[in-house]
Amino acid sequence: MTRIVILWVILIAANLMIRPLMPIDETRYVGVAWEMWVRGDFLVPYLNGETYSHKPPLLFWLMSVSWWLFGVNDWTPRIISPLFALGSTLLSGLVARELWRDRSQVAELTPLILLGTLFWLLYSTLTMFDMLLAFFVLLAIYSVLKLSQSNSWRNIFLLGVAIGGGVLSKGPVVLLQILPVALLAPWWIQHKASDLSWKTWYLKLVVAVLIGASIALAWAIPAGISGGDDYRNAIFLGQTSGRLVKSFAHQLPFWWYVEQLPLLLLPWLFFKPLWQGAKKLNLNDYGVRFCLAWALPVFIMFSFVSGKRIHYLLPLIPALALLLARAADEIKDVEKWRRAYVIVFSIFGFVLLAAIIFLIFNNIYHWTDKLQFHLLSGSCALLVIIAMPLGIYFLRVKNAQQVIFYTSTASIIVLTLLASIYFESNFARHDTQPIAEKIAQFQNENKGVAFYTGKYHDQFQFTGRLTQPLTLLSSPEILQTWVQEHSEGFILVDSEKLPENVLFYSHAYRAGQLGFIRSQSLSYHPDLIHILQP
Repeated sequence: MTRIVILWVILIAANLMIRPLMPIDETRYVGVAWEMWVRGDFLVPYLNGETYSHKPPLLFWLMSVSWWLFGVNDWTPRIISPLFALGSTLLSGLVARELWRDRSQVAELTPLILLGTLFWLLYSTLTMFDMLLAFFVLLAIYSVLKLSQSNSWRNIFLLGVAIGGGVLSKGPVVLLQILPVALLAPWWIQHKASDLSWKTWYLKLVVAVLIGASIALAWAIPAGISGGDDYRNAIFLGQTSGRLVKSFAHQLPFWWYVEQLPLLLLPWLFFKPLWQGAKKLNLNDYGVRFCLAWALPVFIMFSFVSGKRIHYLLPLIPALALLLARAADEIKDVEKWRRAYVIVFSIFGFVLLAAIIFLIFNNIYHWTDKLQFHLLSGSCALLVIIAMPLGIYFLRVKNAQQVIFYTSTASIIVLTLLASIYFESNFARHDTQPIAEKIAQFQNENKGVAFYTGKYHDQFQFTGRLTQPLTLLSSPEILQTWVQEHSEGFILVDSEKLPENVLFYSHAYRAGQLGFIRSQSLSYHPDLIHILQP
């Protein structure tokens, strides 16, 4: 446990130092929490002054609590999701212990495998809702296991709390993650409580769902009343039905998740002993049956849902980690682990070396200005490349646990170095603070300021500590009217489309450029209005 916490601290500390809050998702979610904080309304979330129904409020509440404890800052909101990732990682070991009580090594390997999975590592650092959902799903899984062994109301209540927390994290989708394994209990269960019949089992599942629903409705009902008809319809019907029936966004074919599976298994995909161990697994193993009953139905259901994003599968990664840990426990030959260890570390070294070579040649031939070789990150990467063969030689592995621990450590180092290389060149492109501070300045000076670059995602609300909504302009006609009414105003536009001599201020933003143009400039050059159309 201590080693896991240390690795987690290294990962999160590096993440806080090397990058800003990332637009669009992170800045949007912290922006919504900021509006909640400024308004003093902790019931209904708002985005730029309009009710925000896309996500439930738990993450926003936790951000507000962090500001209440430590003052308004940008680092405490960024460690909330990582804290849930740490909780999930540790909880995965408890689940493994319940599934394989006669195989203690599985419980030791599972958190290390989960922590070292590159997909899990990446999302452990991001301020998003999926890691909160993953934690509550894992808590529910643990509760289902305990309930199968002890017919206790405490376990039913814990399951209900997990369901309620999942709903408040990301909505009723938590039920799709939890109910299949609970309903399939007659197939996977090995030993149920002596006083538990199947009728009682399903009845208590209903009770747990009702407890979870009560927790969620304790917020949703008053929020629906306070937020109005549109907000009420959205939180009770719009989001869930929109995603499950015919997604309004992210529509992809049903086989798309199958194509992404190799990405979810990195770097363990390259460990031959894991595949050799997996061949020895069978359905007579209680834990294997449980993990399949958990992951497979959810994966199939999500494949047939039209809206797909890779992070929707995040709550299933612990199930994969459990199966990989169980497979690892089958291979006792240390030499097999040593060979796999050398191969995987060689791959890590090759990836870093390829990145360094690309950056050096990019500095010479100028293929892209978004990546440059910098002495600090480049030197660190070269030191790691040199250290890897030395580590392989001096860190003589004695068992699978050491191999997996060293690999997880290497995953964190390599991911952090690649992120450092990228953000050393692109930090400014993802930092919304310079533009946000200009907006705040104009608002404080009572000068009109408007946004005319497409959809606004609240990306400047928190970093500028804005206390007023930003005026949004959606068409040339509306822009022209606004310019006439605000002769001293400023409009935030896509500045790549404009000559520099008409811009008041310009700043790199993501793949493009944003800048401010004065209303007077558009009055003198009305032809620019049509050039600026998003």
